[in-house]
Parts: sequence; C-alpha cells; structure tokens
Amino acid sequence: MKEKTCTKCNETKPVSLFHKKTASVDGVQTKCKVCQNAYTEKYRKEIRPDYWNSTDGYFSNSENWSYIAEYRRADKDIIVYLLKVLDSFYVGMTKSKLNVRINTHRADYKSPINHGKMKGLHNMWDKLTSEEMEQSLKSVIILETKPGPRYLGYKMEKKWIYKLKQDGYPLLNDKHNIRQ
Repeated sequence: MKEKTCTKCNETKPVSLFHKKTASVDGVQTKCKVCQNAYTEKYRKEIRPDYWNSTDGYFSNSENWSYIAEYRRADKDIIVYLLKVLDSFYVGMTKSKLNVRINTHRADYKSPINHGKMKGLHNMWDKLTSEEMEQSLKSVIILETKPGPRYLGYKMEKKWIYKLKQDGYPLLNDKHNIRQ
C-alpha cells in the first residue's frame, strides 16, 4: 500500500486518505483529507464568509452560474501573461480565467500562509504602497494564448522567461517551474 506524508499534520497516511490531484506527480494533494477539509471549512467560515454565504454571496446569484460553469470548464486555454512592477516584470501562466489568476496573486500576497512563496514578486510588492500594487496587478499583458495541457503551459512560460531575459528585461521570476 502506497503512503504519503501530509504537509500540514506531518503524519504518514495511505494515499487513499488524500484527495486526488491529477496535476500532481503522485496524483494526490499534499495535505490529507482531514487537514484539507478543516482548512476549507475555516476558509469558508472565517476567511471568505461573504463569498460563500448562501443568501447574498457570490454563488447565491444565478447570473453568476454561467461564469462558474465556464470557470470550471476543463478544456480552458493556456494564457501566458506579463505583470509590470515598477521597472521589473513577472511572467506567469494560467489555465484559469486571467482575472481569477490575478485575484489569486492578490490573495496569496495577503495570506500569511502563502506570503513570500513567490519571493521575487512578493518582495517587490513589499516595497510598494497598496495603490502601486493594485496598479501593477492591472498592468497585465497577455503574451500568448494557446489550447493545450498544463505541462505545455509551463514550457510556454519558460520560453517567454528565457526570451525576455535574453532581451534584457529585469524579471522577478525565481525558482521557475519547481513543482512539488
């Protein structure tokens, strides 16, 4: 029986006690089901209760359902994008909607758990006012869009990073494509 150690509780458990994640090398999430479910409940109740509220939250409005269906669609295109932060740049890739990815950047920066995981970008944002940071998030430029799987997106992102470095752009990408 295959086992895996949970990154949250550090217990070694059978892989059947981890949620599936096809993008992962071993096919399962890094946190066990118990830890992930506890985080999800905390997130919905404490961190973003307004978003998940059934009476006036985002999902309560039926006009949002077509957007949600599009958001959950599996065959979305790869988008490689560029963010300008002062005189530097950050190259990113997403298979989600671009506004969702930009909002994730904002949330990761503000999160005590994820803050600093993107050292180059987050260290630069630490030097900015909140208005300047928001301006950098609005400066997104789409470099390339193409249908394909996530691994192709990582290759496209890497290609753009290499090209822009060769052209002399100061990039904030650090430890590019290191995946657990």
